Amino acid sequence: MSESPRPPMEAVRRSLFVGILIGLVLGAIVGILMATVYVWQNPPVYEGGAYPSELTDAYQKHYLAMVVDSYIVNQEPGVAKERLKTFDSRTQILVLGERSAAYVAAGRGAEAQAINSLATNLKSIEGWNEETIKDVVGELAAKYQNDPARAQAIGTFSAQMLGGLVPEAPPAQPPAGEAAEPAPAEPAAPAAPPAAAGGYSWVTYLLCCLLFLVLLAIMYIIGRRRFEARRRPTKQDIVWEGEGPAPIKVWSGTYTLGQDMYDEFATIETDDDDFLGEFGMGILEAIPNTSPKQVVAFDVGLFDKTDITTLSRAVMSEYAYNDETIRAKIEANPQAEAILAEPGKKFSFETSALRVDATIDDMAYAEGGNTYFEKLTVSLNLFLK
Repeated sequence: MSESPRPPMEAVRRSLFVGILIGLVLGAIVGILMATVYVWQNPPVYEGGAYPSELTDAYQKHYLAMVVDSYIVNQEPGVAKERLKTFDSRTQILVLGERSAAYVAAGRGAEAQAINSLATNLKSIEGWNEETIKDVVGELAAKYQNDPARAQAIGTFSAQMLGGLVPEAPPAQPPAGEAAEPAPAEPAAPAAPPAAAGGYSWVTYLLCCLLFLVLLAIMYIIGRRRFEARRRPTKQDIVWEGEGPAPIKVWSGTYTLGQDMYDEFATIETDDDDFLGEFGMGILEAIPNTSPKQVVAFDVGLFDKTDITTLSRAVMSEYAYNDETIRAKIEANPQAEAILAEPGKKFSFETSALRVDATIDDMAYAEGGNTYFEKLTVSLNLFLK
């Protein structure tokens, strides 16, 4: 038996695997939630340049004029509607009225009529407010009141948009230096209710998600501990009929031919689950190149963490015990001792804090002599010194 301690690696590997798995799952969930919340709060934006409605006034006018002129050629209201969608209805009405008046002034009545038809279609499709139309038409009538051709064009535009109604142009502005009479006061429109907030910020959503994941982790840890507590075997009362205090732990192990990986060690723990060491039995020597493995010696050992000591008792078949090579190999370890296997044989070994009393309860050699074991049962009583 090696002089280095043998920690319970199975529990360590299991805990490490579970921890890594939980970390990957939680990391994936957090990443997906963060990405979802971020995209939700920061939707994709157009990066290829400015929207038409974001251009300067001069470029907006050029753009709107080109949209109207393109419609006159293609006669596609859907295309025109898509190109004008970033502008509000007032701007659309204004540019259509201006372009219609410009074509009438240029003597191109057919083009003006096409523009009027587009305005009527857009009004029907987008549901333009008639009050907005009246305001815009009134503004254009005032603008062109000294231009008979354009004023007449605006009248025609208004008649088609409003079903024959032609709003009157507002009175001319008084000469400079004369005060205008104040218009009668109109009741103020009720204030619009404040717009609802656009939702919580993405940081708030992220914090809520993280809090939810923390709660899930806490619930998992609590559930895991309760599950392990249920699985943990209850400590049985030891019935002790020998002299002195009872052993703190009783162990028994049985090997049978064919258990080629036999290595059965039990942990030694306090009532608070503090690790003190290990003791048990495992295969030590076997005849090479045999299958099933022909075991000729077992390691009955004790590791005491408090003493940093590993003791070994080599329980050997008669063949191995009398083989000088195998005996020399065993006795080269100062912490080991050779024991001839015999039914009912007792032996002890101890550290500064622990003592083990061992008994060979049962044994049998395989057929053909006393070379290797068919079966071996050893019981160990562990005492606290």
